Amino acid sequence: MKNGEASSYNNGTHVHRYLNYAKSILNEYNGAEPFHLYLKKYFSANKKHGSKDRKQITSLCYDYFRVGFGVSSEISIDEKLLLATFLVEKKPSAFLGKLGPHWNDQIDLDISSKIEMVKEKFSIEKIFPCREEVSNQINIEDFCLSFLIQPKLFIRIRPGYRNIVFDKLKSAQISFEKITQNALAFSNNQKVSDIITKDREAVIQDYNSQQTLNLLTSHMKDEISDISLWDCCAASGGKSILAFDLYKNIELTVSDTRKNILENLKKRFTKAGIKNYQSFVSDLSISLPQRSILEKQDVIIADVPCSGSGTWARTPEQLHFFSEKKIKEYATLQQKIVSHAIEFLKANGYLLYITCSVFKKENEENVDFIQRNLNLQLIKSQYLKGYEMEADTLFVALFKKTFAE
Repeated sequence: MKNGEASSYNNGTHVHRYLNYAKSILNEYNGAEPFHLYLKKYFSANKKHGSKDRKQITSLCYDYFRVGFGVSSEISIDEKLLLATFLVEKKPSAFLGKLGPHWNDQIDLDISSKIEMVKEKFSIEKIFPCREEVSNQINIEDFCLSFLIQPKLFIRIRPGYRNIVFDKLKSAQISFEKITQNALAFSNNQKVSDIITKDREAVIQDYNSQQTLNLLTSHMKDEISDISLWDCCAASGGKSILAFDLYKNIELTVSDTRKNILENLKKRFTKAGIKNYQSFVSDLSISLPQRSILEKQDVIIADVPCSGSGTWARTPEQLHFFSEKKIKEYATLQQKIVSHAIEFLKANGYLLYITCSVFKKENEENVDFIQRNLNLQLIKSQYLKGYEMEADTLFVALFKKTFAE
């Protein structure tokens, strides 16, 4: 540290700079791209910020986003940043010690006590926007509370690699929580991908994302061998790899709207040891795939594009920049995709509908649409409530095609 920087650090003026940098960034950011990408570009263009600066500025911005609309509009942005730091952080800091010493002294209180302390300025239930659109199956207070906590990082150990993964983690002295035999949880700052061979030995995948095929598996029972399965919105391929690991002799087909997505997917499948599969580009919101490239399937997984509202604890900037009108737009898009996809579902085949949303229009109302307009029988639908375990909240619904071809 240079002499001038050391003097600045000792007299506390650096904390004011952090505050001003954070305010400037928040003022310039417009939500057009994920905030982590925006920050990466900002720090790349501003080399003056050292690692300690980047960490503090990043924390201030994300803490600000995490409190959403819960803070009274009457307080200044400076005070909002301090209040957010107090609510989200768990350890005393030079920053809060200088600008909010009364909060810094009590930073290690439990979250309920903190909220009680600031109740004149903050309401937990107002963090999340579009509340009237949220499913009544979601506990809104617990859901909002989850935004003040950074979600955990989860991995799913792939078949045959359990001992290898555990040995690597032990050797690297990486602490973790064992959720199930194959699901492990880590603090979000753990560099797990530096330790394990990603996609070959284990998949970095949210815990509830790992659970999305459970409904399908439990109802197929003895039908899990020699099945044809189409992941019609494959994206990064996490559900496809999961299906490959769960089902024997699977005939796998994947599709998505862009060629580059499938090219990236191919690289991931290569690491995962998935060689025999079919892939094609298709925008199911516009038209059906050509009959010549896809036969009727035993299973269709429709992990449809959605608001992502069940994952916003990982991207809390969405609390501030999501437009409520998009909910209906997503719901309509989802209906078009499913309507086209089921043209390729066999009689007695299964459709697994998945979103990472908490909004009724994308979930329960679309379940009603599918039953009413597409004549599929609902077997079961449920929310996988991540706010109970620092994970994502997802919605799954399993349907069966019971009518004749």
